[in-house]
Amino acid sequence: MTAGARAFRIEETLLGPGVLNPPPTRHALLALCGALAALLHLATIGWGDLYSQTEGQYAAGAREMIASHNFLLPMNDGVPRLQKPPLLYWLIAASFKIFGVSAAAARLPIALSVVATVALIFLIGERGGDYWRGFNAAMIYIGMAGTFLLARIVMPEPVFTAFLSAAMLCALRGFQERQRRGMWFLGFWLCAACACLTKSFLGLVYPVAIVLLLSIFYREARMRFISLLRWQYLSIFAVLVLPWHIWAELHFPGYIRHQITTEWLGHMTGWTDALHDFAGAARFEFVGLHLVWLFPWSIVLLPGIIFGFRRIVRPHEIDFPHALLLCWMAIVFLPLLLLGQRQDYYSMSMWPAFALWAALAWQRLPTNLRLAGVIAIAAVAFIIACSGWLWPLSLGNHEDWGGMNARWTAWRALQDIPAPMWFSLRHRLGLGALALLLFALVALYLVVTQRRLACAAIALGMIAPGLAMMDGVARIAPYFSLADVARYLNPQTGDVVFEGPLDDASSLGFYLNRPFALVNQNPQKDAPIARKIDMFISEDALLEKWRESAPVFLIIDQPRAPYWQRLLTDRFHIFHQVTSSGTAIVLTNQM
Repeated sequence: MTAGARAFRIEETLLGPGVLNPPPTRHALLALCGALAALLHLATIGWGDLYSQTEGQYAAGAREMIASHNFLLPMNDGVPRLQKPPLLYWLIAASFKIFGVSAAAARLPIALSVVATVALIFLIGERGGDYWRGFNAAMIYIGMAGTFLLARIVMPEPVFTAFLSAAMLCALRGFQERQRRGMWFLGFWLCAACACLTKSFLGLVYPVAIVLLLSIFYREARMRFISLLRWQYLSIFAVLVLPWHIWAELHFPGYIRHQITTEWLGHMTGWTDALHDFAGAARFEFVGLHLVWLFPWSIVLLPGIIFGFRRIVRPHEIDFPHALLLCWMAIVFLPLLLLGQRQDYYSMSMWPAFALWAALAWQRLPTNLRLAGVIAIAAVAFIIACSGWLWPLSLGNHEDWGGMNARWTAWRALQDIPAPMWFSLRHRLGLGALALLLFALVALYLVVTQRRLACAAIALGMIAPGLAMMDGVARIAPYFSLADVARYLNPQTGDVVFEGPLDDASSLGFYLNRPFALVNQNPQKDAPIARKIDMFISEDALLEKWRESAPVFLIIDQPRAPYWQRLLTDRFHIFHQVTSSGTAIVLTNQM
């Protein structure tokens, strides 16, 4: 009488780990991670207005795509915006077509990308260890402060992160599985193509550099990854990526040259300064910000990194999945640290690798160092709960938050927030820190009793402060968005003029129901490859409009109010302010 079990082939047992059907616990943990990510990010997509700069740029571009029925050319207020490829615009436009034009619909592709990234982290962790490691890594990513704040901004990085994570999963599965290697390597190139269409050719540079680095250290990787260079894969990648860039060059001559000089050579100029300023304050600031974005795990793992680094890394026992994470973090993070481009959100594409490495480190730490990390985060939560003053430091006081330039720096705008709002925000964050403290105590008990859910308890403790941070960002939107100004102007008739760069008015382009003009701006800077610049007017032309009887509305920033008051009073003996929002003031020539 023969048994009903089948025999596994040699390639299944050696090259394809996990051939047995996973237990129900694995499915439950994966479903829990996905449901929690969906609840946190899909249920909050309607919180607050879209900010100017990046959010307004993509939302307004997608809205103009639908209005003009031109889905190849993203535009902001009629000005072509070709700095980034169009995939994110297409995703937002599709969301607008299905759910209508709104801030929530603009954030929907971003939220779905976060949910997809969480699932991919689980799957990568499972392939590199077991489903418990995947579960811990997914929970770590969900509970990071940066995921609550930066991963909900409408910008390419969250979508790019999802595609890069998918490419890494395909590379790992292709390395491990012989039978379906061709399918996984095809998926690698498809994900790289989508990443390129989302952000730039970094979607090709990052995954290829990671694979090349792994091939240097592992002979098996060189033997298996060589098939990634098949002409069929390269042809599919070229067919997906190149047509739009060729179209853009044909319709806007100089587009490719502009991309090379600004997006590539412009970034590389930072190497010279990097060699002379390796220990500069900007680098310490860049690293310090990541202690905030990777919170609470930047605190929880700190005792283990200091006192048990060799137990975590184990240099002589680094297997391929572990090396994949190290190469992933190095390829993304080190160039940002060494080059001149140090915007903190650029490193978001390596956060999944950090979450996976943190889960591995947590798994390898001895009990005493786990206890030290949990006690440290409990102490930090207690300090935040008592003071409530650390929250503004986590948002501002650096040069570029979410793409804002010096004129719209977070720190300057945060200083203009009224005291009652500050009190409300600090109160909410204090309550969130108290919840983190309580869950840290639960994690302390779970560590002492050798339970597996200690890591998840800390991540769950971040939900309350994370929601408080989301709510805080939504409440201070008037200081970074022109949505309220647009709502006031939409029922009015007349020309609208904004004093400032086009990027600073991008939220106006999304919320306003008609085009607007820019005054005192350089067309070559705001629209370097535009074919017409009718939207740019001089100050003298604006004053001529001001004399006419037709309504004109001028939007200025608060520090510019004394200048315009003196100018308009001298010319017309009247300075009429009709409304304001945050630091934006609206003037009109009508009584």
